[in-house]
Amino acid sequence: MQTLQTTKAATVWSYFLNICTIPHTSKHEQQLTNWIINWAKEKNITYSLDDVGNLLLRKAATPGYEQKTPTILQAHLDMVPQKNHLSDHNFLTDPIQPIIKEDWMHATNTTLGADNGIGIASCLAILEDESIKHPPLEVLLTTDEETSMAGAFGLKAKTLQGKILINTDSEQEGSLYVGCSGSVDLNITFPSINVPTNPDKKAFEISLKGLKGGHSGRDIHLQRGNAIKLLVEVLDNLKELPFQLSTLEGGNLRNTIPREAHATIVCNEKLQGSLSVVINSLHATLVDRFHNSEDSLELTIQPCALPETVISEQCQQDFLNCLHKCENAVLAMDPDFSNVVTSSSNLGVIIQKNEAQPHFVIQFLVRSQIEHQKVLIVEQIAEAFKRCGAKYRINGNYPSWKADLDSNIYKTVSAQYHKLFNKAPQAMIIHTGLECGLFSNKYPDLSMISFGPTIKFPHTPGEKVNIPSVDKYWQLLLATLEAID
Repeated sequence: MQTLQTTKAATVWSYFLNICTIPHTSKHEQQLTNWIINWAKEKNITYSLDDVGNLLLRKAATPGYEQKTPTILQAHLDMVPQKNHLSDHNFLTDPIQPIIKEDWMHATNTTLGADNGIGIASCLAILEDESIKHPPLEVLLTTDEETSMAGAFGLKAKTLQGKILINTDSEQEGSLYVGCSGSVDLNITFPSINVPTNPDKKAFEISLKGLKGGHSGRDIHLQRGNAIKLLVEVLDNLKELPFQLSTLEGGNLRNTIPREAHATIVCNEKLQGSLSVVINSLHATLVDRFHNSEDSLELTIQPCALPETVISEQCQQDFLNCLHKCENAVLAMDPDFSNVVTSSSNLGVIIQKNEAQPHFVIQFLVRSQIEHQKVLIVEQIAEAFKRCGAKYRINGNYPSWKADLDSNIYKTVSAQYHKLFNKAPQAMIIHTGLECGLFSNKYPDLSMISFGPTIKFPHTPGEKVNIPSVDKYWQLLLATLEAID
């Protein structure tokens, strides 16, 4: 294994490696918060903690920069907990184990947490270093960004004094993000009508796994397979082989493209051979179909224990039809920004609840830059399930962040990038929910921009950060702080 060589961002890496040792998944950021507070006390840095867990740190301007525009650096405290199916990693207790290979750092069978750990580390490095030139400075570290944006939702108006906000949560070096999509969570409760299983039947588990998954915003355009949608497609192809569905589950985060899904079906034992032939054929078809985007796709079938119940025929038909027809993946592209998605939907999770009233919980995350399109997509999906007796709940709705290429902070960062690297950066709108959308509602006069290093495959065990890009991000951040008027 390689070791991290000295870089221009050595202090950033030092803080990041410390962050990796502290569990800080969504809704469990307290250990990291406490560590930063103790660090702030040691460094005599002013801090405050609000009711929802947001941590705000302040530092006076460098002498001579007191009249410069007060500026906010912003990152989120939580990371996404994803691991490979063979990993026994416990995200609540175990440290992340970074590995370096060539120019990339990743983790051992888990997410790395570079999203947004590099951002946190850079903020702390700036607060510590007295030689860095900057205007009056606030560092806002928000909580629970990855699951609900609770920190950004809960941030009170008039908390921040700064007039410029630099968000550190974007993941392509050389791109300056000036806008983002809004999003909304759609939660479906689909009633399951269960009937006793015929004891003369046989049961089989069909599994789809090995997919890459990825962030449901940043990676939605990469034409990767959605394990839930593909497994439903597989079941649709078994119509000529009469079966009864007993279980169907997949995914574990609504903002992650599901990598695995599993179903249990019941049928006559004499159909076992035919099932194997069809599944093998479908496996070959899927491998060919996704040969450019998925290199480890596995579709398997194997006998399993006979379940006590199966889903009634009509319920099964309605359930699978709704899942098969619901909108998923890219729905519209931006006409003004190359390769930017305007609207999308991600069927992220199906959980089966065998309680007194059995039901399925289905979670969608819908994103769009355009509010009425977001509403329309949600209504279309919800209405289809509602017609089959399901109930739905909409929550987590937050607005998009409107692009402003005329803002002073965009012009400042763009000029500094060109000065440092002798090329122009690319202005981008990101198809994900940066917290800037919520900040813009509470602080309409706040001028914002987002930039960061290159991070590939966030929200998956393949997450990795490009080491040289962290150097460039760090140089740009320092140059920007010094150049702000």
